[in-house]
Amino acid sequence: MRRTVEIEDLAPGGEGVGRLDGRAVFVPFAGPGDRVEADVPPGEGPAHATLLRVVREGPARVAPPCRHFGLGYRAEVQPDEAGPERQGGREVASRSGRDRVAPRNDAGCGGCEWLHAPYARQLATKERTLAEALRRIGRFEPGGYEARPILASPHPLRYRSRAKFHLDRASGRLAFFRRRSHAPVRLEECHLLEPGLDALRAAVGPALAAARLEPREVSLEWSEGEGRGSAALRLPELTPAVRARAEGLVAAVPALAGAVLLAEGAPPALAGAPVLRLARDPGRPEAGTQRTRPDVFQQANRAANALLVEAALALLAPEGEDVLELYCGAGNFTGPLAARARSVAAVEAQGPALDLARADAVEAAAAGRGGAVRFFAGDALALARAFAREVGSSAPRWGAVLLDPPREGARGVGAALRELGAPRAVYVSCDPATFARDLRACAEAGYRLAAVQPVDLFPQTHHVEGVALLVPR
Repeated sequence: MRRTVEIEDLAPGGEGVGRLDGRAVFVPFAGPGDRVEADVPPGEGPAHATLLRVVREGPARVAPPCRHFGLGYRAEVQPDEAGPERQGGREVASRSGRDRVAPRNDAGCGGCEWLHAPYARQLATKERTLAEALRRIGRFEPGGYEARPILASPHPLRYRSRAKFHLDRASGRLAFFRRRSHAPVRLEECHLLEPGLDALRAAVGPALAAARLEPREVSLEWSEGEGRGSAALRLPELTPAVRARAEGLVAAVPALAGAVLLAEGAPPALAGAPVLRLARDPGRPEAGTQRTRPDVFQQANRAANALLVEAALALLAPEGEDVLELYCGAGNFTGPLAARARSVAAVEAQGPALDLARADAVEAAAAGRGGAVRFFAGDALALARAFAREVGSSAPRWGAVLLDPPREGARGVGAALRELGAPRAVYVSCDPATFARDLRACAEAGYRLAAVQPVDLFPQTHHVEGVALLVPR
């Protein structure tokens, strides 16, 4: 149903939000003050509409720099008396409230949500999103903890050193999907990617076609310091012929150092040398580097990640302490922790992430840049409880605990912290809902939420990181 909507604000999920007859209507690519025409589905509850056109731009709207951003659909409206027509093989209805829309192949990209919104407005929305999740889900009222101002990304554009793509076989390009769709956007450029990564994206797509490789998903990573990148290819199968073609792909793209080949039921295979080194803090060589591989989780915004790490360690105050690090991953926090703490026990499930973190720690210790680090492979919370059960003079006593779990959070973290008896803990999260849920569990286990620090690692999107300091009541 075609309706005119006045957009009042940005919503936590990334859309603009307005109201029709008391009903919340969420419209993608719309911003505060915009008047838009949208295709609104019938019903009584909140509605997710399709933007048809912007009738009047709001006063704060900015011009998006990217040709792929915005209307992913083109309204195809015919007068009632003309009757239905066929356009591009699809029937187009009349102006009687049943307008159909036809997709364009160069817009509606799902990579960005807020290129039309001023960055200051994005930051304010993210602060509010995190505070609202803590209030609604965690039951932490504003004023009950120190709410620190959000840390902005040093670069609102061209900040990503890694991204996932899909191969559009029709064009031979690496593409993003349209918002809430599996239809590819034929990328000419991406203003979120570092220039080197964007150039690698443009080169790898045609090279995959030439190598006769058809991955289901392509992850690319770029090291600005090394001036090269690597790829992870999720393939239907790993055969000797596929591996040979992957070696040919690496040889054909000079900026591609290597590739990790992934297939269901098979161990990863390597072509070339896919392990890269990323700067821990771009612009500060003394901060060192970190090993990375495109199939292993790594923060994509290196400059903002340096702010995240520093904020977490400032809250944790690990100087002179024995620190337990849970969910250490590839060592994003491990190296900086080891440089400040008396010792670090880092826990992660066995796999390539742990191998990379171990190699970094060994190198740092040999160079005299890190303290004592011991790695433990296994389930993070299960090992934490095992440490808590140890008795005797040799049993570990942790002065601080740092947790950086995956998006699904760490169910059971409250009981684990209570058993450990840690005098302070810092919890890092990329999802406000699971963040609030787990902090509530910590409060019920006897910890007080002392401070929260939001950090923006993903400008132009609704995503926000949260860092929390927990202390016993």
